[in-house]
Amino acid sequence: MIPERFSYLAPSGPEEAVAALAAAGGSARILSGGTWLVPDMGRSAVRPTAVIDLRAAGLDLVEPVGERLRVGAACSYADLLASPALADKAPLLLKMAAGITGGRQIRVQGTIGGSACAARPSSDAPTALLGQGGEALIIGPGTERRLPLEDFFVGAERTALAADEMLTGFDLELHPGASWGYHKLKHSAGSWPIATAAARISTAEDGACSAAGLVLGGVGERPVRVDVATVLVGQPLEEGLLREAAELASSAVPEPYRDELASGEYRQAVAAPVALRALRDALLAGGVSAP
Repeated sequence: MIPERFSYLAPSGPEEAVAALAAAGGSARILSGGTWLVPDMGRSAVRPTAVIDLRAAGLDLVEPVGERLRVGAACSYADLLASPALADKAPLLLKMAAGITGGRQIRVQGTIGGSACAARPSSDAPTALLGQGGEALIIGPGTERRLPLEDFFVGAERTALAADEMLTGFDLELHPGASWGYHKLKHSAGSWPIATAAARISTAEDGACSAAGLVLGGVGERPVRVDVATVLVGQPLEEGLLREAAELASSAVPEPYRDELASGEYRQAVAAPVALRALRDALLAGGVSAP
């Protein structure tokens, strides 16, 4: 039960949604899937005077745009799993959506944009989005801007969105020929992740690594990119090299995040093993196993 009264608005497009946001003078909240907002309202952690529901705003599409893939902010995880374009061009997000914490209910109701805007360190989506790479698409009253995903996530439960702005979606980078891995450490199947890792590996015809990327989540207040390319690129991929690359994760977050799930020290200790498993998964996804 939500104890406070509020106005409910269901705009038919993003411009109408932004106008409603501006009219509320900073006291409105955007509802995408509602898996974060509704529980917060139920315990009076937030008390908006208006709730702006994006489900009719046309922001639930996945479509190629030029050399990138556009994913609408209101896409549910089920929408992502059902998208042939996503499966073909951004399989990392498919891996993330298939194992989303919360199971079927969250897959159907939760949205990738809602998770990104909540910016909870233990959420799956921020890590996968930064691992894929690209830009956040943002609109405000009479304005539109693009922001690299590295700059969108500012801290724990904080993004770069201004009070009168909203996220409409993402233009994601494509990495043809790359293989992907995603791994997370949890206390149990239904608990939030303690640490997550998204890995990308490309190989040349001779089997050497031609490109690589790694993003850690959960261990810091925001997802962080680890420069594993300095270790992997140009080298034949074998277990010792993957371990060396994964060890970079231990020092990637000098001030690790702590909450009721785990201490900062524990998170820092498990960063390298989680990173190693994601790198191994990426290698196996490409049909290669490290000798």
